[in-house]
Amino acid sequence: MPRQNASTWAKLAGAATLACIALASFTHPTRAADAAATKEVDFKKDILPILNQSCMKCHKPDPKNPRGPAAGFRLDDKAAAMKGGKHGVAIVPGKADESLMYKLLAGPVTIDNKEVAAMPKAMRNQPFKPLAKDKIELIKQWIDQGAKWPD
Repeated sequence: MPRQNASTWAKLAGAATLACIALASFTHPTRAADAAATKEVDFKKDILPILNQSCMKCHKPDPKNPRGPAAGFRLDDKAAAMKGGKHGVAIVPGKADESLMYKLLAGPVTIDNKEVAAMPKAMRNQPFKPLAKDKIELIKQWIDQGAKWPD
């Protein structure tokens, strides 16, 4: 085996260090991203304002509408929201990817061979305006964190 000089060893050590840093950057999220992912989503502060602004118009009882909330799904009451509506359970605590509410915010969903429009549904004679991606992500995090909803 040939004898290596100090310069060669230094180059090898530098290359090994860079390789370790590169590998770590792929396997470990940054502290900021990690903190954001583990931040507890607060229903009253983070989720309720989104629901009030984008969902409640159609998903709460209205004395002027005898048919009741859209799809029988209420968001003004915890027990009713957790029960779901005519399409089934909408919020599966801890499982956003299985939650109809999250799926419909992400796009249309087919249920019993019928397409259900993405939410929030476009108002008559208005174009569809999806919820902002950061708001959808916040709802996803809230559901994944157990959909904690104070009584």
